Amino acid sequence: MEVMKFIIALSPLLVVLVGILGFKKSAMKVAPLALLWTLVLAFTYFNIKGLAFNANVDIIDALLWKGIKEGMKIVLMVFGAFVILNTLRRTGAMEDVKNTIAKISDDRRVQLIIIGMMLPIFLEGAAGAGAPAAIAAPFLVALGFDPITAITAALLGDATPCSWGGAGLTTIFGGSALVEAGLSTVALNSAMVGRIHMFGVLIIPFIMVAMAFGRKGFRNILPYLTYAGITTCITMFVLSNYVGAEVTSMGTGLISMLFSVLYVKIFKLKTPDEFRHHFPSGMRQKYSSLRAVSPYLYMLVLLPAVRYGVPAFVENGFALMCTFGYIVWVDVVILLCGFLGARTLGVNLEEYWKTCGETLKGVMPVLVTMGSLLVVAYIMQSSSTGMMNLLASDIASAAGRLYPAAAVLIGSSGSFVTGTGLGSNIMFANLHIDAAASLGMNPITVFAGQNAGGSLGNLVCPNNVVAACATVGQTNNEYKVMKKSLPVFLVILLLYMTLATLYTLVLFPNFGQAS
Repeated sequence: MEVMKFIIALSPLLVVLVGILGFKKSAMKVAPLALLWTLVLAFTYFNIKGLAFNANVDIIDALLWKGIKEGMKIVLMVFGAFVILNTLRRTGAMEDVKNTIAKISDDRRVQLIIIGMMLPIFLEGAAGAGAPAAIAAPFLVALGFDPITAITAALLGDATPCSWGGAGLTTIFGGSALVEAGLSTVALNSAMVGRIHMFGVLIIPFIMVAMAFGRKGFRNILPYLTYAGITTCITMFVLSNYVGAEVTSMGTGLISMLFSVLYVKIFKLKTPDEFRHHFPSGMRQKYSSLRAVSPYLYMLVLLPAVRYGVPAFVENGFALMCTFGYIVWVDVVILLCGFLGARTLGVNLEEYWKTCGETLKGVMPVLVTMGSLLVVAYIMQSSSTGMMNLLASDIASAAGRLYPAAAVLIGSSGSFVTGTGLGSNIMFANLHIDAAASLGMNPITVFAGQNAGGSLGNLVCPNNVVAACATVGQTNNEYKVMKKSLPVFLVILLLYMTLATLYTLVLFPNFGQAS
């Protein structure tokens, strides 16, 4: 392992981290600088194929346009989510949204767990593609949570279900290399990563409350947090191990929400006044509860309906949905829900278009950031530079018997760069197959570490942070979110690295292997 070469390959990511966290600069200022530096490396130090200048320009040009195109798709989702938030603000429905959720529980900590953790798990299974944070963060803001806390909580809530993604795609397609090699099955891949993430969802309720309210936030709430963690943990284990990858995320989110509602209806929480949602005295709701939350209700119905309905009833339906990229159908559904929600709230077309125009001005700068970061990712992944493969192989070669832990780190690195657990799995699955064979380790447990790490990396991925910040009008405050989420990421990363190592070397060394 050449240390200097490793550091130089890592340097584009260091530019992003140091710029955002160290110098507290906005991602919009840091991302173009990181792109410029990555371009310099691609034409010089990491021109590993010795391409002529014109040939290199052709490759980079294609990646630039790809970054702009994919960035526009993400910005479209941000736009749709932000239109809904602005509509709720302009109509005054936001106060009614708070009161509607408070009718389930007036304890703000319970609201945080249901909307911040359980709803994103459901939405990841229903749609994926960044929808959970884009929907849950504005929802939490509507409930009165600090925007930075809301963003961090939504990203944390989505840190576990990404291993399955929309309808299990991340495990099904991301682990296809193992299945095609005859080393595993989709069911085995889902089962083992579920045994890692079950401990993630067990502790996340406690982390989320500590992050939002500090130590004092645990007053009189520990029984509920324990209950929420255990029921979500057991549900995720059962679905991932005995039902299937396709329904694990959506089923876990839905069932855990139902369990929580059941708990707060049966047991009377002794909520300290400082954590209680207070209804304004003498205030009457402008809208009924259903009308107030209608944009989100439309999404809860239409996202899974489209995702599962179109492939079921239309020939080659899933391929049709992915014609312009998987994320585009999610964009369209969110835009439709925003329009339907506005009409349900009584917003006329003129007012709706005015809201859209104001929102568009707010999200356009995000395109510069997203496009730049995506191009950095594409260049680092490109075989013409080999930067991402170099980073992964160097980490792997240095790990030795601790390779399962390294697989978690590699998975996180992949999604940190690409912004998707699926991309990370596809990128590194063959690396883990080869490493497991050479080390005499179980490829299923090693890949589970990769898959879990790939999901967790979404918590701190700059692309995801930028997109989530934009949905609640916090562009230029990305450093605050990353500063808050990084310690949480490191805690769960260490847990997952430990679990992957124990599973591979001690507890499940022969899991799924022919005797």
